[in-house]
Order: sequence, then C-alpha cells, then structure tokens
Amino acid sequence: MDFDFIGLACPGPLNLKTGEIINTPNLPAWNGKNLVEEFKKIFLNKEIKFNNNANVAALGQFSIRKVIESLLYFTVSTRIGAGFINEGKIFNGFTGKACEIANALPKISTIEPSKSGFEYLASGKNIAKRLQELGVKVENAKEAFEIFKTRKNSIVSDYFITMEIELISLFSTAIYFLNPEIIVIGGSVAMNNQDWFNAIFNKVLEVTSDISYKTKFEFAKELDDSTLIGCCEL
Repeated sequence: MDFDFIGLACPGPLNLKTGEIINTPNLPAWNGKNLVEEFKKIFLNKEIKFNNNANVAALGQFSIRKVIESLLYFTVSTRIGAGFINEGKIFNGFTGKACEIANALPKISTIEPSKSGFEYLASGKNIAKRLQELGVKVENAKEAFEIFKTRKNSIVSDYFITMEIELISLFSTAIYFLNPEIIVIGGSVAMNNQDWFNAIFNKVLEVTSDISYKTKFEFAKELDDSTLIGCCEL
C-alpha cells in the first residue's frame, strides 16, 4: 500500500524537532523515547510527521468544520490539553509547547507549584483523587458528578464551584489572548457533562462581553475519526 507520509499523535510535552517524548504522564515508560526514529526504522524513506495529540485533535476538529479561520480546542478527560489552529495551521509556539495547559492557573504558594495547575484540579483522574483527599468516598469523575447533582454533599458542591470558577477563568483568559473564532471542547469529562459545561460557557460569554465578539462554543464532533483526520492533515 502506497502512502505519502505517516502522521503520529502522542501525549506531550514533546520535542517536535527531534521526535522525542519528553514527559508524558500517561505513558511514563515512553519518556525519553524517540518515536519518529523508531518509525523511520520500519518505514524507510517515508516522511514521519509528529505532534501533540491535543494539537492533532484540534486540527481534526478544524478540518471537519468548513469555512472557519481559527479554532481553539480543549480536551477535558483523564488529562487536560489544548490546541490552537490559526488559518489551518497548528500554533506550536517557540519550542513546540504552546497550549500545554496542564499547569495553567498554578497555585504559586504550594509546595510543588509546577504540579498545582488546572489539570491537578479538574481532570478526570484528579477530580476523584482530590475529593478522596477531602474525605469523600468516590471512585471516579462520573461518580463525582453524580454526587454533585444531588446537591447533598457540601464538600463536593464547594469543589465543583471551585472548578467552575477556574474553568471560567481559563476559557476567558484564552479568549483574551487568542481571540479564536470558535472554541471546541472534547474529552470524556466534557462530553458526558454537557449541561454543566454549557452553563460555564454562558458565564464566559458574560465575562468576555467587553471584546464585542461572542465566541462560539461547540462540543467535539466525530470523535472517533477527527484525530485520524488531523494526522492526515499534518
């Protein structure tokens, strides 16, 4: 079978120039490995294109939507990531780490500020972990949302208020910095709790009304295929 190139998507942070995986919490055994070189050993004389999985997902979401100029993508799942597409191209930043937002909105006064940001509060993995530390018996994010919806546990209610405030701050700040035409949200936590996220989107639009542009919000489409499409568009 003939093909032009191979497109790879991998959790980051990554070294996009060399193809090396720097530090991916989801795949710790892969840290330090050069994925591009490994593929080149098998697929001789083929171009290997490589990027962060959130960036590739963003490119896929951009590609399946027609006639848009820019798209900012967030995934809220086991981990939290983002990718920004402007005029059809991934914005990688100076060292390829743009939109590595796991530690966005850090808590500077904590013992380990480099692991204090948004992902450590609101990712699928950490919602349950943090609530357990507060004494709540909960196994996963799905169960945490179920408890929250009962409005009978004050610890969970307070925790969700904190998450809402942080999400509003994160989305609003992103709009102020990047002014995207549309923000797309994916990932299991977001896709399974759309009413909760829609209320947050409405609040973000109130906050950012001063820029005189009502940023569009949508949930991710064609989740099974969009990242594959993104790989094809690298």
